[in-house]
Amino acid sequence: MEEIREGVWFVAAENRGKYPFSNSLYLEGQKNILIDTGTGSFLKDLSAKTDQVVLSHYHRDHVKYNHFFKAASFSIHSADAPGVESEQGFYRLSGLDNVNVQEYWNMVGQSDFGPTKIDTYLNEGDIIEHDRFKIRVLHLPGHTPGHCGFLIEDYNLVFAADLDLNRFGPWYGNPGSDPEQFRHSINRLRSLKPEIMVTGHSKPALENIDQKIADYAAIIDQREESIIEYLRKQPCTLDQLVDQKIIYRRQYEQTALRYFEKNMIHKHLESLLKRGIAAKTEQGLYEAL
Repeated sequence: MEEIREGVWFVAAENRGKYPFSNSLYLEGQKNILIDTGTGSFLKDLSAKTDQVVLSHYHRDHVKYNHFFKAASFSIHSADAPGVESEQGFYRLSGLDNVNVQEYWNMVGQSDFGPTKIDTYLNEGDIIEHDRFKIRVLHLPGHTPGHCGFLIEDYNLVFAADLDLNRFGPWYGNPGSDPEQFRHSINRLRSLKPEIMVTGHSKPALENIDQKIADYAAIIDQREESIIEYLRKQPCTLDQLVDQKIIYRRQYEQTALRYFEKNMIHKHLESLLKRGIAAKTEQGLYEAL
């Protein structure tokens, strides 16, 4: 753990924050708050002194060790709550009932789904009570419908969860994910001009934050350009585009990753059709206009 500001601790995840782990933020005071539980099994050491666990969203790499915190209360945005409250809700939000489920659980290093009882449902602008800090809920959808960041107003510090700064870029592979909402959430984050930005899978950013966010956002446009470029060469089906591995450079022959790639490519295609940049032929082929 690293104290990045007085009373605010960055908890670096195992495997350098790479999936299926994620970084956490720990806020110390008379009431101790942990944001996300995907960091590693060592979080068990914090379980006895953590009063509240706040979840940024329902993805398994951010809720992996919820079961350690039996005495803590749990909070999450209402739109993502079904994804942790029941197995049925998780599969509905994630769409993973369309793939080899056991393969998915193996990929995330978990044996199966374990439900979490939610005590408080978060919404945009809520203030999370704490004796030392003013913690404001930022609803930042796109990654998931209920994806949230958290602004520690005392330090102008944002925990942005999976609005990340990694080289992979924005991820919007679930049925309810939305790249356009993601763009809006990125723009909103930039407008806040945070002095410190902590994310789920990157080291804390302390300088050049706006440029780093802009570079991250540009990856959405780069993917779109790659799709258009391929369609200019020849009309093709959605599956043929997925075969190009535009988003996941390697799919490791895993059905879950191919499923996510297909969802993301399809969302780009729908946007291109809507804007008149691409068309769909009677034969079901996509072509650039």
